[in-house]
Amino acid sequence: MLKPYLFSPSEFAFGLSGCKKCYYDLKINKIKIQTGFPQIFSKLDLIQKEFYHNKSSELFNSNEISKGIIKTDYLKLQTSEVMHDNKGRSFQLRGKIDAYVKHDNFYSIVDFKVTNIDVKKIERYKTQLFSYALMFENPNEKSIKLKPIKNLGIFCFEPKKIVKRETTPFFEMKTKYFNIKRNDKYFFDFITSVIDFLEEDPPDFNQLCDICNLKRNKFF
Repeated sequence: MLKPYLFSPSEFAFGLSGCKKCYYDLKINKIKIQTGFPQIFSKLDLIQKEFYHNKSSELFNSNEISKGIIKTDYLKLQTSEVMHDNKGRSFQLRGKIDAYVKHDNFYSIVDFKVTNIDVKKIERYKTQLFSYALMFENPNEKSIKLKPIKNLGIFCFEPKKIVKRETTPFFEMKTKYFNIKRNDKYFFDFITSVIDFLEEDPPDFNQLCDICNLKRNKFF
C-alpha cells in the first residue's frame, strides 16, 4: 500500500502558485534548498502570540467573528487522519496554527500574517485555512480535536509608522481581520489537482527561478 501524500497547509500559498519544478522536487524528490527565514519574523510571531493569548476576540476589531477567547498556546504539530481526494488517493495534513478562538459551542481558526493589508490575501491563503479546519476536525490519534470549526480568518499586521514615547521608538501596526468562508468542496477539488500534478511527468526547470538554476548547476 502506498504511503499517503503528506501536505503542510502553509505550503499551499506558495506551492503550485510558485515554481512548479521546485514544488515537484520538494514533494517527490525530497529536494529542498534552504533559503533562510529572517529571525525577526519568528520574534514577531512570538510577541503576537504572547499578547493575544487568553484575550477576547474583540481585539480583532471585526464583527465577522463572534466573541470568544483567543488561544495561541497550542504549539504541537497537528496531524490529520488519513483522508482521500476525489479520486480516492490518500493524503494527510500536518502543521501548526497560530491561534484558535474558543466560543461557547464552536471554534474559529485564525492565522496571523505580517503583510500589507489587502483583501486579495483571502484568495492567497484560503486553502491554508481550509486545511487547518479539516486537520483539527479530523485529527489522528495523537492530535487534539476542535469541532465544529465554523469560522476561518487571517489577521494581518502591517507596519504603519514609528512613534517615539519618551526616548524609545515604537512601531505602530495597522491590523485587519479578513473572514474566509469555509469551502470543503473547493479544498478537495484543489488537493485532487495537486496530486494529479505530482503524478504527472516531472516539469522542466524554470529558467526564471533562481533556485532551479542553482539546482541545475549543482546536481546536473
